[in-house]
Amino acid sequence: MIAFISDLHANMPAIEAVFADIDSLGTVDRIYCLGDVIGYGPQPVEALEMTIDRCSLILMGNHEAAVVGGAYGFREQARRAIEWTREAIRENVKGPRGKRLWDLLRNLPSKHHFGDVLLVHGSPRDPVMEYVLESDLWEGADPRKMPEIFSLIDRLCFVGHTHRPGVFTEDLCFLPAKDLLDGYDISDGQKYLINVGSVGQPRDDDPRACYCLFSGDAVYFRRVEYDIEATASLVRANPHLGARLAERLAKGQ
Repeated sequence: MIAFISDLHANMPAIEAVFADIDSLGTVDRIYCLGDVIGYGPQPVEALEMTIDRCSLILMGNHEAAVVGGAYGFREQARRAIEWTREAIRENVKGPRGKRLWDLLRNLPSKHHFGDVLLVHGSPRDPVMEYVLESDLWEGADPRKMPEIFSLIDRLCFVGHTHRPGVFTEDLCFLPAKDLLDGYDISDGQKYLINVGSVGQPRDDDPRACYCLFSGDAVYFRRVEYDIEATASLVRANPHLGARLAERLAKGQ
């Protein structure tokens, strides 16, 4: 069994709760992280170090790319959080420990294949930055986008980025994770794009941390309770992050 996590966003109580849940299952032999370990949250160094220790793979997310290369195109709140995160890593962590983290960030891969499975943070067309949203299936959306995305998938693609877990099918439907409580069979040979959700900042109106299990034939979404207020209080106390980032944690938005 493989566990996919994404969008941890420096939320240590959520990260610790998810790793504890994975450990409790006793069936997971690999953990892959699809990016955005940092950004928005108050504990980027701790989040990076724990993720490095626990995961077999970490992909480049848009927040890692922004910390390394600059927060171009980000909204003000996100940009301020990224700039603070960069300083927290580069200035507050000295010596070999800091070099290890910075070298990791600079060299994260943007995608990974195993068998007929593709892993990216964003989408097969743009592994780091592009969002794949339910609205891409609505009337008036670019009719070329989803067919192009599926043309780049051999069979399965796992993504994060939107913080909204669920399954996109090849016939252009979206099945939200909340409707797949018993898992979802993907053994029929069709193509699927699976959003694994967010550990640290869910945005599907469910504030519980979310991650995804993959057995080879099915996917299972897990929701995990964690101490939201513990993170929110640290966010509120940090002038570079702001109250709104704390408030949205409890709302799952």
